[in-house]
Amino acid sequence: MERRHLAECGSTNTEALAHLREGGGPLLLSAARQTAGRGRLGRVWQSDDAALTFSVALPLPAELDLAGLSLAVGCAVADALDPAGTRIRLKWPNDLFLDGAKLGGILIETAALPSGERGVVIGIGLNLQPLPAGADRSGYRSGHAALQTLDPAATAATTLDRLAPALRAMLADFQSLGFAAWQAAFARRDLTAGQRVRVGEQAGVARGVSARGELLLETPAGLQACHGGELSLRLESSP
Repeated sequence: MERRHLAECGSTNTEALAHLREGGGPLLLSAARQTAGRGRLGRVWQSDDAALTFSVALPLPAELDLAGLSLAVGCAVADALDPAGTRIRLKWPNDLFLDGAKLGGILIETAALPSGERGVVIGIGLNLQPLPAGADRSGYRSGHAALQTLDPAATAATTLDRLAPALRAMLADFQSLGFAAWQAAFARRDLTAGQRVRVGEQAGVARGVSARGELLLETPAGLQACHGGELSLRLESSP
């Protein structure tokens, strides 16, 4: 897999998608500064040297089921950075939490390619440095966690070196195994299992995920399987 680093770009996902549309092969693209980054649900994700932002792009068979891919990516990232499994948790469908606050997120985008394959781009953003003392925290609804709290020596370069082989291995396995191989790994880090949550307009108790990465929500009408897409999950306050 080719590795490329940019001093600045609008969005590593946008650049990586363009690379695939132009016939490029597997690529890991990082940027020191991102000025037009995107999160899920149209949110903005801008970054500088206080964060690590990168995208992994590769052409995949159009018929490959990508259900649960963001969860498998989360497992690979969490296992590489927190092998003991005690501090990084995963929030369906695409967030990483460290010690109860948001560490980063994952955004997967796809595009049809002239070759007939499907271009898949996995964007990952992780906070590296803690917020400065006195910083405005009002924009961080889920809190702000930094990787240097877990590993004080972490830099963008060293973190990417740890994540690259883990992601390559995960993607190779996902093509033949799907998400089911990561279902148990996700369960061990599931932030919301057993808690009252709201998914879109539906409230209930989170009961883990299915073998296809669907959130299983216990409701008065029974167990509902929720797909990622444009749904957002949030914890509800205890009564």
